Order: sequence, then C-alpha cells, then structure tokens
Amino acid sequence: MADSKDSKEKKKKNKDSSPDEKKTYTPANTKTIPIMITLAAAFIACLISILQHVELKVYVERLLFSVIVFGIIGIIVRVILDRFFFREKDYLEAIDEKASKEDEEDSEKDDEEDSDEA
Repeated sequence: MADSKDSKEKKKKNKDSSPDEKKTYTPANTKTIPIMITLAAAFIACLISILQHVELKVYVERLLFSVIVFGIIGIIVRVILDRFFFREKDYLEAIDEKASKEDEEDSEKDDEEDSDEA
C-alpha cells in the first residue's frame, strides 16, 4: 500500500512540473578515457612480453612505446567524444529555443484573434 502512495505522489510531482522549465543536457564525463585505454594497452604489452620471455630492455621499450602511442590515441578519442557531445547539447538547446519561440508566436496570434472577435 505504501508503494502505491509513493507512485501516486511521483506521478503527481511529474504532472506538477512546469513545461517552461528547460531541460539540461550534460556531456558525458570523458576524463578517464585516455587513462583506461593506456592502462589496457600497457597491460596487454606486459602480458605479451611475459609470455614471450623477453629481456628487460625489450620489455621496457614495448611498455614505453605502447603507453605513449595509446595515450595519444586515448586523448584523440576523448577530444572526438567531447566535440560530439557538445554539438549534441548545442543542437538540442537550439531545438528547445526554436520550439519555445514558436509556442510564443502561436499564443500571441491566438490572443490577437481573440481580441479581434471581441
């Protein structure tokens, strides 16, 4: 019974929310992407080197190379994702603004038509 009351209150709150409130779109947190890609590449390089029983010098060279290359790849991926999400945010905001302007114009026309009839 308590669950049904809670669900009714949630529905009521959703109905009470004003349609004039702007929705906020936040981009995804992409700070950790380069780190994750770099760590994954370093882990794989370590496993391959251990399985091949390579010397320390070769092991360090492989590890350093993979960290540098995949660190750069991770940064590029993060930049691409950030740009995509910010463009999506700007696009959605522009759509919201256009819709609100159209609603205002429609309401103004309706008001003018009502005043002309009276």
